[in-house]
Amino acid sequence: MPDIMINEMLHVRRYSTERRGMTGLRIALLILVCVICGTANSGFVLAQHKTVTVDWKAELAKAKAGIAKNPKSAFWHNQAGVAYNALGDFESAVKELKLASSLEPSDPINDYELDAFYKGKGLYSEEREVVLDALEKDPDNPLGHFEFASILEKEKRWADSLREYQWAKRLVANVKGPVYSDPLGKVYAVDGIRDAVDRAIDRVAKLKGSAQHQE
Repeated sequence: MPDIMINEMLHVRRYSTERRGMTGLRIALLILVCVICGTANSGFVLAQHKTVTVDWKAELAKAKAGIAKNPKSAFWHNQAGVAYNALGDFESAVKELKLASSLEPSDPINDYELDAFYKGKGLYSEEREVVLDALEKDPDNPLGHFEFASILEKEKRWADSLREYQWAKRLVANVKGPVYSDPLGKVYAVDGIRDAVDRAIDRVAKLKGSAQHQE
């Protein structure tokens, strides 16, 4: 089954005082791509939307400076995590994003970024945990249900996966325009989900039917 990859923007809007002083590059660092792969072994990952030359060592230095000024800034710990991951320091990246999440416990964006990091490492149990955490914080995000459906599909839990894909479809149908806005004002692109969810539902329904037939 060929991979179906759909690139969509995931815009992360931060409304803290740090955001007011961000440069264009720093804002660009918060504009990510949601790559949705329509296979049982793929979900979504976060990456740069276009080719941008980023000095990640310099970005990490900025994040560390921000943390030194405000150790409880979830924003700067998030940015440190993104930079560490780009530099190949996975453990430090996870540590920083977990800290950012603890500092903003109602904000699911760090969970979704952790989801992407874990997915890249094939750490599916950790991926499952953070997606469920994100859905607990905001159960109306169609991206979370699509991601959870993908995880259940990998687990071959066809009925549960089908239910989550159908739920994602219902939620995205209620979204006007190309983005879903969460209760905190963060926005997530959903056109990719719109394009992929029917195929996902059809795929999992066939797998479910085949499994039942074999029984």
